[in-house]
Amino acid sequence: MNVLEIITRKKNGGSLSYDELKFVFMGYLEKKIPDYQMSALLMAITINGMNMSETLSLTDIFIRSGEVYDYTGKIDYVVDKHSTGGVGDSTTLIVGPLAASLGLHMAKMSGRGLGITGGTIDKLESIPNFNVLPSPEFFYNQVKTLGFAISAQTPNLVPLDKVIYNLRDVTGTTESIPLIASSIMSKKIAAGATNILIDIKVGSGALIKTREDAKTLSKWLIAIGEAYKRNVKTIISDMDTPLSCAVGNALEVAEAINVLHGKRCPLFDASVEIVANLLSMAKGLSLEDATKETIKAIDSGSALKKFYEFVSFQGGELGKLHIAPNVIPVKAKISGTIESVDALGAAKLAGKLGASRMTLDDKIDYSVGILLHVGVGDTVEKDDLLMELFVNGDLPELKNADFSFINIV
Repeated sequence: MNVLEIITRKKNGGSLSYDELKFVFMGYLEKKIPDYQMSALLMAITINGMNMSETLSLTDIFIRSGEVYDYTGKIDYVVDKHSTGGVGDSTTLIVGPLAASLGLHMAKMSGRGLGITGGTIDKLESIPNFNVLPSPEFFYNQVKTLGFAISAQTPNLVPLDKVIYNLRDVTGTTESIPLIASSIMSKKIAAGATNILIDIKVGSGALIKTREDAKTLSKWLIAIGEAYKRNVKTIISDMDTPLSCAVGNALEVAEAINVLHGKRCPLFDASVEIVANLLSMAKGLSLEDATKETIKAIDSGSALKKFYEFVSFQGGELGKLHIAPNVIPVKAKISGTIESVDALGAAKLAGKLGASRMTLDDKIDYSVGILLHVGVGDTVEKDDLLMELFVNGDLPELKNADFSFINIV
């Protein structure tokens, strides 16, 4: 096969066979295909799309590139969740312990930042000594005994997705629906979950920008799940506004703990919705009853206890969580009402502080970020505090920073 012919066919809107996709994608994993040719194919796919047959083929190629975990007959009620990415979205840190406290088992594989914000693994690495790559044996035993474990993609679990994920992150190809669907479902299927809830974020701070695209992605995810006999459900949620008041890795860990303490906020609501759906799917409860049980698990403190056990199991030392010491207040220049808080604008500002990566070689500063003090609909007076920026050292670029993502009318 000729890689240039394959790239050209997709560039011209053609479809690719299983064997052609395998030739290029596995060739890239085996370092036989260079970055620039793989990037060209990813861009052609992003522009021209893939049909369902191609997407199912690519998902299968991803899955077969590594190991597949099977918990059948070993662990009951194995569930998983995924968010397509957003700003201030630290739901996994809440959902995992919460689900475990309700008798579910979550074997969670997560990624690093994709695009404008840090990913779940980046957030966990802000906790000193947290082990994001436990051995397969340790991971399995933790899921069985504690009910929740989390790992970065291991070298043996969907290794193809890992290298493609990293390349997409820095080549402007993150928003492709077929690539998103293949990436999500290959990891979920390989990780062994039978009940999967996928939270599709839509808006300025999400990979998916329109509700129409979200509905399309939802159909594809469910179709892939059906092909592999998995129970898949999706929810579509807004990401025009940050999900949390915290944007930045260590700050988001701290805010997740606040929610597990019972803080009512959009992050609380989103986490409860996800876990209630998983509980309903796995145990056959009505969604109403599942929601009541989920809230009860937070209010009783059992979910918070699971979170501390989870961090301890994986070596993390929460007492050493470091948040940048220099705090810059940003105040309102006029009085009025908060009309909008743009998620993309907040993420870009956090990125300027160092909270995300723009290239494969960038290092994230886990300690920096933004803490929002206002939300949509709030009334403010001139000089009221809008947000605090947590920074390390002097950042000259902040003198020209754009704070207009908080719109006051």
